[in-house]
Amino acid sequence: MNDRKLLRNSGIALLLALLAGCATPPQYATHTQFVPPSTPAGQQCVAQCSTALSACQNQCAATRTACVANIEPAAKQAFEAALQQYEGARQQYERDRQQYDLNQNLRFGWGYGQPVFVPGYGWVFSPGYFGRGWEDNPPSPPRAPSLAEERARLIAERCDNAPCACQSNYEQCYQGCGGQVQKSVVCVAHCESLPPPPAAAAPTQP
Repeated sequence: MNDRKLLRNSGIALLLALLAGCATPPQYATHTQFVPPSTPAGQQCVAQCSTALSACQNQCAATRTACVANIEPAAKQAFEAALQQYEGARQQYERDRQQYDLNQNLRFGWGYGQPVFVPGYGWVFSPGYFGRGWEDNPPSPPRAPSLAEERARLIAERCDNAPCACQSNYEQCYQGCGGQVQKSVVCVAHCESLPPPPAAAAPTQP
């Protein structure tokens, strides 16, 4: 009876461990808090920093818009190159598929025990020549490219990743005016999987 109880408890412990391993890890983000300067001059300085921040953000947005507007020639060129690679992969897939179908027919259909001439392999005997080890796994066809995907990829690479130091410049300006920039890492999602905070120590008696 004790052995059964021990086995059941071990199974429950294993299940809990598996469930804990499958839990979604928490996600974190950097939280920034701005403490304004106390003097009127410092506050006026911060207002100038905000004006410079808006101008910088507008410039970055205009730069991205121009980048997206001029991306089409590069997208078409990348699409043509992807089409050439796809055509080569498609032709290879057709050859592989023919060999796979022939191999399946030799294993389960006609020509059992008879020599068959296979291009690229010569005379082989059924059942199957297993030239590439495709017993039950047919080759997968290649995925055709699209102009929209190539355009989106280039926009992400060339336009969305363009350097834009507006925020860092603003924080430096803010601190230069006498303000404080305080950063902290906080949990923003799936925080329930975090371990509980340590209990506060009980005050010692004098």
